[in-house]
Amino acid sequence: MNSVLLQNNLKILKFYGYDEELLKAPVLDIEKSKQGYNNIHYQIGDEGKVYIHSQYNMERELEMLEKPLDIEKRDAVYIVYGLGLGYHIKSLREKVSPKSLIFVIEKNADIISTFMQTQDFSQIAGRNIMFLFGTDEEIITGFNDKIFSIDVISLFGNLTNVILPSYHSIYKNWISLIQDRIMDTIRHAFFMLGNDMEDTIIGIQNNLENIDEVLKSPSIRNFKDSYTDIPLFIISAGPSLDKNVEELKNAWGKSLIIATDAVLSTLKKHEITPDGVVSIERVIMLYEKFYKGKELDPETVFIGPPVVRSEVFATLKNNKKLVCLKEGERINEWLNDIVGDERTLLMGTSCAHIAFSFGRYIGANPIVFVGQDLAYTKDGVTHSGDVEVKKKVDTKEDKNIDYVKDYDGNLLPTSRAFKQFLVWYELQIAKSGGDREYIDATEGGANIKGTKQMTLKKTIESYCGDAVTPLHKKVFMQEIDSDKYGEIIKKIRELMDEFDEIKKESEAQIIRLDKLQTKIIRDKKTLALKDKEKIIKAINQVKAVENLLIKNHFARNLFQGPFVTAASRIRMLGNSLEDENLKENVIIQRRMVESFFVGCCSVIKVLDDILQRMEKEQEDRQ
Repeated sequence: MNSVLLQNNLKILKFYGYDEELLKAPVLDIEKSKQGYNNIHYQIGDEGKVYIHSQYNMERELEMLEKPLDIEKRDAVYIVYGLGLGYHIKSLREKVSPKSLIFVIEKNADIISTFMQTQDFSQIAGRNIMFLFGTDEEIITGFNDKIFSIDVISLFGNLTNVILPSYHSIYKNWISLIQDRIMDTIRHAFFMLGNDMEDTIIGIQNNLENIDEVLKSPSIRNFKDSYTDIPLFIISAGPSLDKNVEELKNAWGKSLIIATDAVLSTLKKHEITPDGVVSIERVIMLYEKFYKGKELDPETVFIGPPVVRSEVFATLKNNKKLVCLKEGERINEWLNDIVGDERTLLMGTSCAHIAFSFGRYIGANPIVFVGQDLAYTKDGVTHSGDVEVKKKVDTKEDKNIDYVKDYDGNLLPTSRAFKQFLVWYELQIAKSGGDREYIDATEGGANIKGTKQMTLKKTIESYCGDAVTPLHKKVFMQEIDSDKYGEIIKKIRELMDEFDEIKKESEAQIIRLDKLQTKIIRDKKTLALKDKEKIIKAINQVKAVENLLIKNHFARNLFQGPFVTAASRIRMLGNSLEDENLKENVIIQRRMVESFFVGCCSVIKVLDDILQRMEKEQEDRQ
């Protein structure tokens, strides 16, 4: 064994986030192929052996692997199944475009150990290549952690799988199973990204209109690990809730019960007062369906972001509030920087996700799901009986129907949104590395990977013993800090100036692209070299707008939907400078910068209205 090679490989391995643990598996015997290449004759259980690489013609194997990939014509994401001895990875890495990205997946520890102790890792490692080693959960969570950037996510329109012939025998059905999970993770990334700019602007408006509630609320950091090893029940509105909701009375006072907004009526009917209620939706329907005309027990604490409608907070005037800021969402991160005290919480995209993250933050264990079907009944019932938005859908006609597996492997109909909620849970549970117990006491619905299935009655009997201090007794509201209020006013003015700069540059780019359409593109079937040079120059000038977005994280968050959509479509066109590609590129760019311009105008109007209101309120307080 070459100790210098091993030490160099370990340094690179640690750069990718792995350590010596990967080297504990046995080192397999290396054989020479007929051409003199290193090879492994890999044992597949009791089924015999297969050579990982070609024993006779390595170049032909690589050619057959790469020929269908269209490597040189486009930027793409390549997912390589199998590390092997790296020949295919080295060849691919040398040929892909500079903006392409390669993910290498290997779950077999003996192959990883053999490679690291016999081959030169530096020949395949590099800036545009990621390695995903380990269990299914480690691979999926590692993949998920690496795709949440505009440069990466815009490449997925050109997703390409690369599989060595031998790995069809080594991995068998596992390849299709992990591919399904990877595709679910990619869809989830786009779901989290969002593409509704109007919805985002409404979110900005709601967040700032509720700034008083943010400043009056205590910081969530005051509650870190404050309920260590206390059971927490998350009550959701799935159809299965009707089976066991009455059992929750036996958990009352011996656990924390956090309700999603949709189950408030159900719990009230059964005389169950939850410790907290969670909401996340910014639309008026949330208020009208779940809060309007209702009075919550003052012992129920609101937990959630300031993105909800101000009418919700008005309804909860007698309730204490823990207003948390959404981790990773720029408007909330921006507010957190101003207000201080560390108020951010991972939230996902559903109100039950807030309860889940809150439970983990306060140290609760176990975290128990109740009514978390994440699916419809087989005949299309969407929610439990008393939920205001309950309906029955035609699962054969509804185009938005997806399917998930229950705990027995049977398929259940669900919505696309519910399926993304499920993927989020599974990613978070996998990432937590067994830090606590996660129990699904729903008694129906989708299989949530990483949870233990128990009846609600058994769960309560097993975990609910001593009395627990109610949440409302630990939450103390505070006075509005006038200095922080004034700082927010100042920052809103600065933000308006920054959006005005983006608006002006977007308008300038619109004018440039319109001139191209009028003077060059519209009346010419074939573009001369000089025409192409003018188009490329104008297209490159969009960088001025992009640089302003990159510099302003707030704007980047707002415009990431249209930006990623445009980048993905341009990547799908390929890298050739054919006439039609250039013309389509101009159309895509024009649509993108127009959305920036319109979005800036809307944001500036919203910020100006809020600024005037806040300045008036500041004067009234003085």
